[in-house]
Amino acid sequence: MTDDPQHTGAPGAEPGPGYVLRAGVHTLRVATRAIADEITALWNSQVAEDAPEQDYARLVGPDDAWTGAGPVWDRVPDCRTVHRLLATVEPDGSLGGERAGERLRWEFESGSYTGMPCRTRIEQRPGGCLEVEAQGTDPVEVAAGFATALDQARERLG
Repeated sequence: MTDDPQHTGAPGAEPGPGYVLRAGVHTLRVATRAIADEITALWNSQVAEDAPEQDYARLVGPDDAWTGAGPVWDRVPDCRTVHRLLATVEPDGSLGGERAGERLRWEFESGSYTGMPCRTRIEQRPGGCLEVEAQGTDPVEVAAGFATALDQARERLG
């Protein structure tokens, strides 16, 4: 498939009979019941036991329940562990709001899924700070990318 974080579905999949699946806040249209069942089983194996019912994946119904626009998944979407480092660089160069974590992310989770070892982002925030983020599948690459992005952010502020 693609490593494009904006990619939200299977390319070239033709609309046709299928099933609608809800996985947490995501609604997917899938081509077969087998794909729906596999996604449901994988998603639910990742949900904490004490999670609210709406966090679990469930089959909504056949294709006629579909109300959204979008592609039909003709395969099980990719799922990977994505590592993330995030911080705010204040105008004086100091760090604030540092966060780190890792989570399983699915290909349909636009903006948080990636198949890349590391990608970085530096974004201007109100008050003159810069938000710096690195995320990817390789924790070593993410740490190195984050350090480089922090240096770049400090250069911009300097």
